[in-house]
Amino acid sequence: MRTLIHRDGQIVEALTHREEEIAEQVARGLSNRQIAAVCGISPETVKRHLASIYSKLAMRGRVGLAIHVLRTRGALETSMQS
Repeated sequence: MRTLIHRDGQIVEALTHREEEIAEQVARGLSNRQIAAVCGISPETVKRHLASIYSKLAMRGRVGLAIHVLRTRGALETSMQS
């Protein structure tokens, strides 16, 4: 999954590799503590990465991020979009 953020037809920012990794773990349903263990980082670092992800994608929480990841991977049908 390579998430690029488009504004006015131009790519202005992309998630880093680590942010993508964390987003994938969120989509799998892992908690911050579990993600920290998998990635070998602290839960506070996970929180900072999530804040950056939410900002870049203009999202507020884990559910929206998980849906975004699953849609990007094609795991959710477009009919489920709202």
